Amino acid sequence: MDSYSGDEITVDFHVHTTCSDGTDKPEDVVRLASLKGLSLISVTDHDTVSGLERAFNAGKVHGVDVIPGIEVTADASILPPAAEFHILGYFINPDSPSIVELVDFFSRSREERNRILLERLEREGFNISYDEMEKRFGKNFGKPNIVTVLVKKQIVSSRRKAFALLRRFKVERRKLDHREIFRLIKEAGGIPVLAHPRTLKLECSRLFDFVKKLKSEGLEGIEVIHSDHTPSMVVNYKEMADELGLYTTGGSDYHGYNKPDIDIGMLKIKMKDLNFGVFAGV
Repeated sequence: MDSYSGDEITVDFHVHTTCSDGTDKPEDVVRLASLKGLSLISVTDHDTVSGLERAFNAGKVHGVDVIPGIEVTADASILPPAAEFHILGYFINPDSPSIVELVDFFSRSREERNRILLERLEREGFNISYDEMEKRFGKNFGKPNIVTVLVKKQIVSSRRKAFALLRRFKVERRKLDHREIFRLIKEAGGIPVLAHPRTLKLECSRLFDFVKKLKSEGLEGIEVIHSDHTPSMVVNYKEMADELGLYTTGGSDYHGYNKPDIDIGMLKIKMKDLNFGVFAGV
């Protein structure tokens, strides 16, 4: 990994493709990263590694190195209402039994949630079905994909109203405990990292205590730079990571037009902005 330790290379360690709830194919995401001047990205689709091989192959064509990654959602019942608890896994072996187990659990959980949600939408007279969504996006589609179709079909007038409509049905996925997710990522040779800590909905001192607890349970890093983080948050998260001895990562959370305000590479993250010591052979 020493070739990645140059301070000035531009990176984006959080991007999504059509294999989950992004709108660009894996090869198109890599091509776009190249056009934006990125040297290194991580494809971190939700609950799946199905796009990694295509991304690796495209990287060879476009001169972009691709870190194998995944993003999964942990059980957030221990957190305040409306909190989301996402965990990124980097450098995973996508063929490992642990990743197969992780992907299988979340694939079944996502399909169960999607079927119930779309059945309820249909019962209330909304012209959208599970079969239509699967035909458009495959089995691993997410709420942003449903929102896109609701808006495109003019069933609702905006993405904000579409998300509010979905929240009204209160259909949740089954999730794993974060300790189980840490274990599976590590068994696959990966590094578990807390994604966008802002979404945990914890004020600063409580967040520190919670992340400290997570470190004792296997957490190895924090995503400090993210499209939703203010400059002061970035500073606070970096200080927290330094004090706790955790890696720092960063990424845009690119989803294509499912998140139209976010562009791949928009944060201009350099390796010098991060403390991801694995690149220096640590």
